[in-house]
Amino acid sequence: MRSWLVVTMTVALTACGGGSGGGGSPGDLAAEACKVAAESRLEGKLYELDLAALSASMKDAPNGEKFLSAPIVIEPGLTSEVKQIVECTVRFSDGKPAPDVVGFVFNW
Repeated sequence: MRSWLVVTMTVALTACGGGSGGGGSPGDLAAEACKVAAESRLEGKLYELDLAALSASMKDAPNGEKFLSAPIVIEPGLTSEVKQIVECTVRFSDGKPAPDVVGFVFNW
């Protein structure tokens, strides 16, 4: 019974506060764009990426761009687990709801 309560609470908290759906700040939008870029390079592999940390890391870069960086764990818990740093540069444009990713790397 107790484990059922824990599972229910976890699902409820995840639905309320998880992901980038909670905000539309520039940092949240940039982090979501970087997440999509990461997923396109991971070819379906499991990963853990803290979007809140990625969003909070946003700072000014040259030419009006924004730079974001956060740790990522690829294939967490598996023997092939790899820990890297996501480095992502985005550019916001007027009239576009989401920024464009103009630079992206996994850094050891």
